[in-house]
Amino acid sequence: MPTPIPVAILGFSSFDRRALASYFLLDERPWPRYVRVLGADDAALIVADADEPGVVALLYELGRVGDALFIGAQPPADAVAWMMRPIDQVQVLQQLDALLAGRDSPDSAPLPLGLPTRLARGALRTIGHVQQLGAGDGPARRAADGGLGTPPVGPGEQGARRLRRERAHQREALRLPLVSPRALLVDDSEIALHFLRRQLEAYGLDADVARDSDTALDLLAGRDYGFVFIDVDLGEHSRDDGLTLCAKLQRGRRLSGGRGPVVAMVSASHEPVDQVRGTLAGADAYLGKPLDMSALDQLMRRQGFYRHRPPGAGALRPSPGR
Repeated sequence: MPTPIPVAILGFSSFDRRALASYFLLDERPWPRYVRVLGADDAALIVADADEPGVVALLYELGRVGDALFIGAQPPADAVAWMMRPIDQVQVLQQLDALLAGRDSPDSAPLPLGLPTRLARGALRTIGHVQQLGAGDGPARRAADGGLGTPPVGPGEQGARRLRRERAHQREALRLPLVSPRALLVDDSEIALHFLRRQLEAYGLDADVARDSDTALDLLAGRDYGFVFIDVDLGEHSRDDGLTLCAKLQRGRRLSGGRGPVVAMVSASHEPVDQVRGTLAGADAYLGKPLDMSALDQLMRRQGFYRHRPPGAGALRPSPGR
């Protein structure tokens, strides 16, 4: 049997990385077969998070854009393989197969970009506000457009200064929040709401709370949110459970063709099968209870928010209607 094709996974949440790696393990086809490797230097192909400017810039610097399947809102200008979220096993494998075939036939035409079956976190949404990365200005756009991949021009110090400026732009872009600094917390437990709200304050977020799905939908219709944290079990007084509410948000994104908040499920049940259910419902992340602080920190950092003060250091603001 031929040796499996080594594939690196760059960016994404830890949950998404595990899901992508599991696609390779569960693939029963005799060929092609893929296996995950940790470093891009060891990889023939790359699955890259197109929503992380630093990942895009790194691939330009390494000259590996043509070897990558990008997953996210928009592909880099030179991408030959791309798909939108949600991450789907069949589509990922099909895109990797096409990318591999294109490498084996260098004279063939560029690969067609994949069409999304539905929209998710990286797509344009209107449920909630997201800070837009300008199409023609700003450091985030410069980093996403290639940043470090543009070779310095001019002799000596001029080229070095340009490279330093581009690296500074990249660092600045990575520090910019990608979504609105306001969260909606949906849980039937007052204690859980209070605890999560205090944790998010440390990242500079304001938070509103809802004890049931109807209240959550009302708040989402009237306010812009960068994050929505939803408990899976919302209790007997809620019309929908957390997974159903998440699926409704996902349908709203598809119908509107818009961009909305990052949705994270929170649950005491966080076995692999529970995480798969969250993914199928359209969640961008799945956090365990008691709250997984390292996973929360990783989620917030991916959106440009960093813990800057102890939890609970600021005054709590009342939520609408409370």
